[in-house]
Amino acid sequence: MAINQKLYDELYDLRQKIKDHERWTHGRAPTVCSDKALYEITELCPKKLSDFEGVSGIGKAFIENYGKAFLTVILKYTEVQTEKKIDITSSAAETLKELEKKLVSINRRNRLLYMPKAVNKYAYDLFDDGKNHLFDLIYGKTLTLTLANISGTTESDARKEFSKFKRLSQLLREVNKELRDKGQNDLYIGYPFVIGRIPGENFDLRAPLALFPVTAEKTATSIKVSMDESRDIVYNTTLLLAHFKFNNVNKPLPSDVIEKVSETSFFDSLIKFYAENEFYIADNNDKLVKFREYKFDEFPHYKSGELHLEKCAVLGKFPICSSSIQKDFDDILKNNEINSLLNNLLANIDEIDYYSDSFNGEEDIETEDKKLEISEKNLVYINELNSSQEVVLSAIENCDELVVQGPPGTGKSQVITSLISEFVSNGKTVLMVSEKKTALDVVYSRLGTLSQYALLIDDVGNKDEFYQQLSKMVYLGENHEGTVDLGLISEQIDSLVERLETIANELYAPSEFGVEPYKLYIQNKRYDLSVAEEISRVQTIIKQRNEKLLDIKYSELELIHKLFTDETLCSNLDKYIEIVEQYPWMSLIRGNLSVFEIMSFGERLNKIHQSINEWKTKNPFLRLLTKRSLKQEIIQELSEYFTVSAKEIVKLTLNKIALIIDSINYYITYQELKPLYDRLTEQEKTYIHSLCNTKKHIEGSYIEINDELHNELIYEHIASFEAKNRFLFQDIDNFDTIIRSLSEAISRKQTLSRQRLELLLSEGLYNITISKRHGEILRAIESKRKWSVNKFIKKFDFELFKSVKIWLLTPEVVSEIIPLQTGIFDLVVFDEASQMYVEKGIPSILRAKKVIVAGDHKQLRPSNLGTGRLEVDFDELPEDTELTAALEEESLLDLARFKYKDVLLNFHYRSKYEELIAFSNHAFYKGRLYVSPNAIPPSAPPIEVHKMENAMWRDRTNIEEAKYIVDMLKQFFDERKEEETVGVITFNSSQRDLIDDLIDEECAKNPHFAAAIRTELLRKKDGEDIGLFVKNIESVQGDERDVIIFSIGYAKNESGRLIRNFGWLNQKGGENRLNVAISRAKKKVHVVTSFDPSELQVEDTKNDGPRILKKYLEYAFAVSSGDREAAKQILYSFGDENNPEKNISFDSDFENQVFDALKDRGYEVDTQIGIGGYSIDLAIKRDGKYILGIECDGKLYHSSKSARERDYHRQKYLESRGWRIHRIWSTNWWKNPQQEINKIEVIVKSLK
Repeated sequence: MAINQKLYDELYDLRQKIKDHERWTHGRAPTVCSDKALYEITELCPKKLSDFEGVSGIGKAFIENYGKAFLTVILKYTEVQTEKKIDITSSAAETLKELEKKLVSINRRNRLLYMPKAVNKYAYDLFDDGKNHLFDLIYGKTLTLTLANISGTTESDARKEFSKFKRLSQLLREVNKELRDKGQNDLYIGYPFVIGRIPGENFDLRAPLALFPVTAEKTATSIKVSMDESRDIVYNTTLLLAHFKFNNVNKPLPSDVIEKVSETSFFDSLIKFYAENEFYIADNNDKLVKFREYKFDEFPHYKSGELHLEKCAVLGKFPICSSSIQKDFDDILKNNEINSLLNNLLANIDEIDYYSDSFNGEEDIETEDKKLEISEKNLVYINELNSSQEVVLSAIENCDELVVQGPPGTGKSQVITSLISEFVSNGKTVLMVSEKKTALDVVYSRLGTLSQYALLIDDVGNKDEFYQQLSKMVYLGENHEGTVDLGLISEQIDSLVERLETIANELYAPSEFGVEPYKLYIQNKRYDLSVAEEISRVQTIIKQRNEKLLDIKYSELELIHKLFTDETLCSNLDKYIEIVEQYPWMSLIRGNLSVFEIMSFGERLNKIHQSINEWKTKNPFLRLLTKRSLKQEIIQELSEYFTVSAKEIVKLTLNKIALIIDSINYYITYQELKPLYDRLTEQEKTYIHSLCNTKKHIEGSYIEINDELHNELIYEHIASFEAKNRFLFQDIDNFDTIIRSLSEAISRKQTLSRQRLELLLSEGLYNITISKRHGEILRAIESKRKWSVNKFIKKFDFELFKSVKIWLLTPEVVSEIIPLQTGIFDLVVFDEASQMYVEKGIPSILRAKKVIVAGDHKQLRPSNLGTGRLEVDFDELPEDTELTAALEEESLLDLARFKYKDVLLNFHYRSKYEELIAFSNHAFYKGRLYVSPNAIPPSAPPIEVHKMENAMWRDRTNIEEAKYIVDMLKQFFDERKEEETVGVITFNSSQRDLIDDLIDEECAKNPHFAAAIRTELLRKKDGEDIGLFVKNIESVQGDERDVIIFSIGYAKNESGRLIRNFGWLNQKGGENRLNVAISRAKKKVHVVTSFDPSELQVEDTKNDGPRILKKYLEYAFAVSSGDREAAKQILYSFGDENNPEKNISFDSDFENQVFDALKDRGYEVDTQIGIGGYSIDLAIKRDGKYILGIECDGKLYHSSKSARERDYHRQKYLESRGWRIHRIWSTNWWKNPQQEINKIEVIVKSLK
């Protein structure tokens, strides 16, 4: 690793100065440090005194005596590279304080502060089960405790056991939901409790004092719990946080870890801990007591500060919300410094309409007149990318803050993986942040073999997971030698793309003629050189036309050609031209002569003609004598009829008198036609003269000859273009070879990128190997009694942050383990940011030099009721509750998209069939997503509607739908053929719970089904959770399954009325929930509904949600019944003004010619295949399947912005969706249509 030579030199000088000073002061010079240690200090750049402990050859004496002096020099060099700090403005400070308030859950919804009842979903009293065995469990004397067993019980106990089993099942569902969604295991035994009133505040208190982590094992008939050794036993420091907040105590919270639990000293230690933090609890010597439940008005009255020990034990879901984010806010405000990223984000935060669709937008990144240049040398990727993903990678190079809008299935995880790769490849450190465990797991999985170098922590309490990762990582730095250069392969890719761009620039960009040359090929009728008559006609046209016509620009030529499609106009102009050519003096005769004047003019001409004839009969001498009088007579008689001088009149009359007399017969025609001719431009005059000249030499109407002349001029421009671009046509002929070479080069670069990244990441981990504390680190990892994650990272943060370049964390974990240092990460990427509260993201952004906020503002936003940020079951509210917009909080994405530049990911990958995503694309994304048409039409409708008859809506549930769905699951597990995954989505949690209960009941009766459910719940693939889920819409964002069963649930009530209250769907932005639900499926959606869409009267609803639901149900019914036309009409009703392929002028003549030629060869051909963002011009069908898609080149170059997108990414995308694509070039079709059809025939014959 190269070092900073200037830094080394200055540290070397510092060491020498210290030696000189010591020699002068004490008579001897100390060593200070060896040259090797000095080199290592320069290489590692310690940032604080404790970091020197990781440098070989540096001891305690150096740190105490010289550490500060060395740090001063080091920081002078390293601070230049860190993010610039900005003083917090008063406005930003107020915003931060308001956001900080939202973090504090000091209210009666927080079970770690106030728990008057053991609510079924969240708590279970262990009194009856724990009297004999609970203490054996928590003190380590027994391994498990059985809480419910419904098998083998007597009939009298069966009902009691089943009730316990059901209650515990509800609790475990809630715990597992959080575990699957966020990776946070909140299952604890709370014991003992404190009851009373917080000191100094009127706030009733009842909460656990210690939390014992447990795991639960649930079978079809029993539930057992055991101690979870991977997590620490902890104090309830939320009690202390509330106490500190209420009483303005300014001191840090103590560590919450209980290092050792002793049966003899546990209570003394517990009470002592709280007393040391001014929380005094009166002990009693009661044994385990039952958890008494209090109604609101029954809670005992205590004095302020009166606290009593209550020895209840409750198994519960206790979300230990880390106070670390709160502490970060306190420190940020105290330090009064933020970075520019936060400063930009927080400015004018109150002026934003979070529901608006207007935002910084994609156009800021890439516009039609300013295309973003993407160079391969700036891209590093380990997965296949599309053009929109490449824009993200290129854009973040040129800006510090970016929003990535990722609609469903558009590859957000792919682009995040590539962002990680690109930054790590440049020696940078990346942090990915998400509250969703699925999002972290997916990116971890996408990293493939590189994931072993990444640190994923979604639960800071899970020590086992953390140390398992570290135990592998510490040995990965041993093989870090070698280099991988991406320069040559990048140059090769750029060169190939440049050849493609040349085709586009020459053939599809306007030429000097003023038109894209490819249009000329489509427009021009090629001559048949085997027909002599056709050759003769062309030669005649070339001979008769004026060369100046080749200088006319295309647009003017088209107007001229169109002008002369009027046979009468051409005939009249031809007459005029003929008159002018025969009687060129016509223009010298005065215009607008009356009929009388014309007659008089004719009589005078005849008289002059007679005089001239008489004069010519005289002898030469007399002619000479009388010539002057003749001239005077001519002038006298004729000057009033001409517009030229007397001399010119005399000359013309003497030479042409007979013709002039003859021309008088055409005077009126000439005058009538003259305005027609005079209105023509010079170019039009040149053209009509050529046309009329040509007509004199070949047969045909004016219109026919006009077309032939126009065609010949176009041909001349084609010939000129081809003469100048001979190499271009070589590349067109070699197009498939270029694309194949490009594909191979990109694939090769992916492999090389992985190798390069492995070397760089291994090199980073080598810092652990060479650390002086390497042995100490290994001992901590291998110790049986592991330190907490926080303690380990605080101890060895110097080595870890030097070594680990990829961090995948939740917001809480970031604040828990990462130092609050501005710009400690080169890039911070947020995923699923539409569901993250703004305040959760603030501390991570402060730690960033660059930030990317990824999400989708058309999906779910975070929701909140009350003042705390704890989970709330919105569906438990009365149905007529008005859910105002204020309850749905702004997300980090909502804020960022108005502040940062924006890129839209627009290639959809998730859905196998376009019908599954088409509604979402049209209804929510205005048709901006590229969706591949179905290469293989589905054997059954991708959306299938199951209509329930006589179902009823009671207590927020629909039991008929729930029973039907359980039957569907049984059938699904028995009949699936490819081990498809499945998920169930409901509109509310009550319907979800009902389905879960019915599944449990069926499992108890049906061992086969129970085994299938158990296996399915635990399914994983490459670390990703792909198991069965039953979720309400609020919890399903980020998930995908092969098959989705969507329970609409709502039905007529007992009065026979279909109530229109759809909870959150009724609210502003509520339609986003529908978008999430309908876009989760890869292969199939089963819509289970109890009403027909026509029964839903939503025309007068205030917001869009119910109306879009009705349209979706109409669409689902149409797809289910095979009515493709009706489905299309529903989609097109949304407008799609931003559809990337809308309003494109299709080259229909070209496509029609290809279509007719293929039909003539006997092929079954469809046109304009697809209802998504991508439609394919033509496709050949065999046995009901499309075997070859055919694209005509013109449309492609209108709809795509770059060669990479048009020629590579588009084709790759369609191929990945099962298509084989063949392109017909307009140039080749013009030259030899039959040869192009022959090529297609060869391809089709080769396809089996």
